[in-house]
Amino acid sequence: MEFNLEAILWYALAVDCSFALTVSWFLKDWYDSAAPSIAKHFPATKAWSIVYLVLTLWLGSALLRAGILPW
Repeated sequence: MEFNLEAILWYALAVDCSFALTVSWFLKDWYDSAAPSIAKHFPATKAWSIVYLVLTLWLGSALLRAGILPW
C-alpha cells in the first residue's frame, strides 16, 4: 500500500476537522478563554464545523473514487 501526498494531506485535514468539531460542540468555552484573540476572528461555531465536515467528506469520497485513498 503506497501513500501519496493527496492521501496524507486528506488524513491531516480529517484530523483537523475532527478537532474542529470537538471544539465547536464540546469545548467552546475553553477555546474562547484560551485563545481570545484567535476566537474573535475565527469563532468556533457548530454550523461552520458541519460545513467543514461535509466538505471534508465530499473530498474524501472523491479521492476514494479516484483510487487515491488507501482504506
